[in-house]
Amino acid sequence: MSRRKADAAAIVFALLVLATVAAFAYAQRVKRDPLLVDRVAIGKKKSNAFTPEGQCDRRIKLTFRTTTTNDHGTVEIIRPGGELVRVLAKKDFLKRYTIHTYHWDGKNEDGVVQPVGRYRLRVLLEDEGRELTLPGTIRLHKRGGRC
Repeated sequence: MSRRKADAAAIVFALLVLATVAAFAYAQRVKRDPLLVDRVAIGKKKSNAFTPEGQCDRRIKLTFRTTTTNDHGTVEIIRPGGELVRVLAKKDFLKRYTIHTYHWDGKNEDGVVQPVGRYRLRVLLEDEGRELTLPGTIRLHKRGGRC
């Protein structure tokens, strides 16, 4: 019985070592993969916030650059939990090494102004089969005063 336990422990140990080596190899491969999106900019240089019902900035400018490959993509605004708020573009051609610009007016698909909070920009790359939630947040404020 003791010999069986020792054999089982050796097999488990060998499997753990193999799993660790495989995970390390995969992590190294992912690190070498080139970026698909870079140069992400949300709003103005000093602010990523806007007020859709204010007197000044009624929408926010969102830009990013695709790298590695040409692809068709869907550009969306989401809540931090991943819930879809608005589709800004569906199956747009995203040419590589090109800056893509979109604008959001703070409203959902039905034209309703969204509540105050933080939102994110998500890009779904069709050919790559990847979903990218871009860095940075969009801050939506309530009705503002003067500019």
